[in-house]
Amino acid sequence: MNEFQGFAEPTKGGNWKAMLRLARDGKAKPLLNKKGRPKVFVDELSATKAVLEHFIAYFNGHLVSSGEIAGGTMRDARRASAERLFRKGGKVIEVQRVRSGAGRD
Repeated sequence: MNEFQGFAEPTKGGNWKAMLRLARDGKAKPLLNKKGRPKVFVDELSATKAVLEHFIAYFNGHLVSSGEIAGGTMRDARRASAERLFRKGGKVIEVQRVRSGAGRD
């Protein structure tokens, strides 16, 4: 209980799966691809590296994301997020700052 695990597990056909177990999980689960299927790796080393990258991102929380491990930065991620929020169809959405209730008449 309350333990973390990360390991590479062999599959049929000579490939490998990256397995992760977080403290909230009862057992290890495979690392999934974008389609929701277990990611398959050609060797044990690449599966183990994927486990390490995802655990680092998990433990660092908001400081690191999977995109940063691949080479992006937090600045780029924040900028892209802001662009998605404020640029809808090329139209600029103006933002007005309003001070808190303290000091109002």
